[in-house]
Amino acid sequence: MWYKFAAYGIIDLQKYISENEGEDYDFDAELEALLQSGVSPNFGIIYFHKLNENLAKSKLQNYISSFVPIRTDKALATFDPKTKEVGLRDLQRGDTIDDMAQSIKHELRHSVDKGRTFRKPYISNLILDMAADYFSKYKEQLVDPDTKKLKDSPDKLMLMMIYDFLSTKEKDLFMRLPPDRKAQQVAKFVDTLIKRPDQVYEVFQRLATGEDEKSVISYYNVNHPQEYSTLLSDINDFFSPAVFSKFAEKYSFLDKQSIVKALKFVIQDPMSLNASNVLKDISWQGEYLISQILQHTENEQMKRNVYKIMYDNFQKFLKEFMKEPAETKEPDQFKEAKKGYNAPRTGKMKKRWSVKHKKSIDCSNPKGFSQKNYCKRKRRGGKYKTEG
Repeated sequence: MWYKFAAYGIIDLQKYISENEGEDYDFDAELEALLQSGVSPNFGIIYFHKLNENLAKSKLQNYISSFVPIRTDKALATFDPKTKEVGLRDLQRGDTIDDMAQSIKHELRHSVDKGRTFRKPYISNLILDMAADYFSKYKEQLVDPDTKKLKDSPDKLMLMMIYDFLSTKEKDLFMRLPPDRKAQQVAKFVDTLIKRPDQVYEVFQRLATGEDEKSVISYYNVNHPQEYSTLLSDINDFFSPAVFSKFAEKYSFLDKQSIVKALKFVIQDPMSLNASNVLKDISWQGEYLISQILQHTENEQMKRNVYKIMYDNFQKFLKEFMKEPAETKEPDQFKEAKKGYNAPRTGKMKKRWSVKHKKSIDCSNPKGFSQKNYCKRKRRGGKYKTEG
């Protein structure tokens, strides 16, 4: 079953899509090839006309309607489940096409998540980023310097934040409106976008006390009910058996036991400094995600599942990695030639030389009658080769 509820709640896109497209369909390879056709790896520029042209020829058009430019630079990809549009931004320094593919897969998992509609409302990533940006711009006006507390009420903060967002992001349209229409637009956006005003105010409070912005954002991202399955699925991708195999190939100059020992240490204690360095070598994105989950999640089951995913994938890798190479099969004629070689004699002369003794005889300087006779037969050829 593609949706692994029983194991640890990961969503396997390959299995989900292969149900419709057939077992031979390689979703990862198709997505990678599509992105490579329209994204410059050297300059990071996205050629949307080329991407959408090739999308129309791909089976991926059943799951993605089109690629469009993204408005924010905080994510590589976004996905609109209603229109099936995938939003992309140009690659920045350090970004790769693989990173973009992983971001798209993360967003697509949200669209096929069967439990999505049953989960409780939670602060969205859009509002989380909006609150962090607004606080960063107006910190001096929002926080009392003596008490480190917020000056304004929750309702007023929401209205001011949305007003600032619209006057910045929708400047051309919003600023032309009369005051009463502006007020209506702000109220409409507050009702539509802010499902958990208590959490938004909590974000402002934590930032006001001096808590690091990245830490606050990570906390809400990791604990978002909609992210549970998708984040675990990302871990499953970043540390798959195939990824462990690539790591082993990279250090193939080491003996197998050393590689296995290093990976076992990492899986047992991924938060230690030495383990962190090895994890970054395997997947820097995976290392960052694991550290954020283990540091911020309030769901103990999620922690256990991170360890379980790592352990299960390592065991699958280990099973293949430690296999002995298959022995070369001997040709049938060689087997026939060996039959009876060095077999016991019958009759009076039951004693015979071993193969080791025969190989030790120097026919350029044989010793005694027996060795001389043996060498003479060897030069002439004889049944000794098969019958001794």
